[in-house]
Amino acid sequence: MGKQKLKDLVKQLNKDFAPTDGQHVQDQPEGGKVYALTGGVGSRCIANGNTWKDSEVKQPGTQRNLPKSS
Repeated sequence: MGKQKLKDLVKQLNKDFAPTDGQHVQDQPEGGKVYALTGGVGSRCIANGNTWKDSEVKQPGTQRNLPKSS
């Protein structure tokens, strides 16, 4: 494999993997919801490649009450 400039690589990756005109990505986090960003192997979280919708924490009582900063 020959040398490739980073700029050219980014352009090629965008071309290969960006959604086409008819495929706009709708998966975004929503305000007021809790999402699992990290987790164990096989868990539904963003770090494991799941969607925001799949990574939403839906079980009551799973949120920790963190102390408020002053």
